[in-house]
Order: sequence, then structure tokens, then C-alpha cells
Amino acid sequence: MKIGIDIGGSHVGIGVVDDKGNLVEKIETDISSETTQNLKQYIEKYMQEKVKQYLKKYPSIEVIGVASPGTPQGGTVTALWNLGIEELKVEESLKKVCSLPIIVRNDAKAAAIAEKKFGSLKPYQDAIFLCPGTGIGGATFIDGKLLTPKRYPGMEIGHMIIQKDGKQCACGKKGCFETYASMKQLKKRVIEVLDLPKEIEAKKLLAILKEHQQEEKLQEVILEYLEYLIIGLSNLIDIFEPEAICFGGSFVYFKDILFDRLVTIFEERRYVFNKETLPVLTLATLGNDAGMIGAGERDF
Repeated sequence: MKIGIDIGGSHVGIGVVDDKGNLVEKIETDISSETTQNLKQYIEKYMQEKVKQYLKKYPSIEVIGVASPGTPQGGTVTALWNLGIEELKVEESLKKVCSLPIIVRNDAKAAAIAEKKFGSLKPYQDAIFLCPGTGIGGATFIDGKLLTPKRYPGMEIGHMIIQKDGKQCACGKKGCFETYASMKQLKKRVIEVLDLPKEIEAKKLLAILKEHQQEEKLQEVILEYLEYLIIGLSNLIDIFEPEAICFGGSFVYFKDILFDRLVTIFEERRYVFNKETLPVLTLATLGNDAGMIGAGERDF
């Protein structure tokens, strides 16, 4: 058994995972750099407390996996831009409460591993995992193996530039993919167009989108969002030639409004070099739990 920790852009989830990729138990807490003072300390303390509780309850736990945004090197994560944190010493923090092996991964890579081993990407050898959320994370599998550069985790899909001199990104560049095609950006545009409160939960946003989806101004926002998403997809497909692309994160909850329309537009326009062999577009089957499930996997 494993403990999986998923540090997201808006929450921290911690769960116990069995050897078949099933979540035995999990707990989550909402976080925000705007509402939580000393966010870094809060995350560290929360992880320590919950790990101690789970280790006491499940003595057969053998490893702790941590999925985090940013750039992991060893047991430390840097550049957590969307959380406003420069450095998080994950392994050092957890070693204060346990002596188990600790694996620290980029959150999108962890979710991708879970989908490859237990979920939607299991049938494919060449595949891409995309996670549109607060940003856009990603991972690539070539011949069944996770593509992993020597120096850094790589595959910073969200930070490829798709618009010259475009919107300012938290990473310091302008025109990054995630400044146009992340779920955070879609939410921001919907709030502006429908004049909604700035703080609104994802479930409520989904309900509002379904209620207003026939309105012309909202249709324009959704179409613009999907067009930017397709630009990123076409670049990735032409470079990696995947058999399948899997969408994870909160995107999975917007199947009718976003995913189904994306598939239709993508198949109609075929904005790729090899137009006759389009990859399969699919949704993650493990949802937002994928990061927790894949974080402690030692096969990749």
C-alpha cells in the first residue's frame, strides 16, 4: 500500500492507495494563496499531520508519493508559480514524521502514470496526457515509457508559446498555452461574460454553464477556448505522433460542454500534418484522484 499526496492549484489531497490503484481512503483541504496565510507552512503541516494519521491506521504502507506542480529535483520542488511558492522541501518535511521512501513527482506526470497503468491510456504505447486545470500540465509516453529528460522533468506543455506577445504568464513569459487554454482561464472568461462572483466553485460553474450554454456570448467564449486548445494539440501531435491523448484534471467534468465539442471540431478541421491518422481523444477515468494514485508508483 502507498500514501499518495496531490498538491493542486486549489487543494491538497491525501489518500491511501492499494496495489491495484484503488483509493482506499482520502481527504482533501482547500488552499489559496489569497486566503491562507503562509501557504507553504500550511501545506507542510497538513501533509505531516495526515501522513502520521494514515501510518498509524495502515501499518502496511511501504512508500509515500507526492505529486506537486512545479519542478521536482530530488525531494524538493521549485517554481510552483500558480501557488506563489518558490521552493517546497517536500522530502525534508515528511522525513520529520516518517522513515519510509518518498517519491516526489510533478503532478501531471503522476496523474499520467496512473492513467497509463490503471486508466484510459493503458491500451496505448505512444500517448500524451494533458491536465488543463489551474495551469496545463502534461506528460508523454513513447513506446510505453514515460519521456523523462536528464536535467528536469520536462514536458512543460503549458508554457509553450501559442500567441506572440500574448497574455502575461506567471512563469514570466507571454503568450503561454495555459494563459489561453487552462480551465482557470476559461473560468475567468465565463465570470467576466456572465458577470458572476469572482469566487465560484467548479461544480456551481458547471451548473451555470449548462444553464446558459445556448447564449451566444457564452458560445463565443467556449469556441475561442476550444480553438486555443486545438492549437496546442496540433503542435503536440505533429511533434510526438501519439496514438491517443488523454485529458485529465477538472476538464473531465465538462464532457458535454467542452470535450464532445472539442472532438467534433478537431475531427472536422484536422489541424495536423498527418490528417489521415488522428489520435484518439479520451477522458481520464481516474478523474482528479489520478495524481494521488500515480504519485507513489515505482514502475516508472
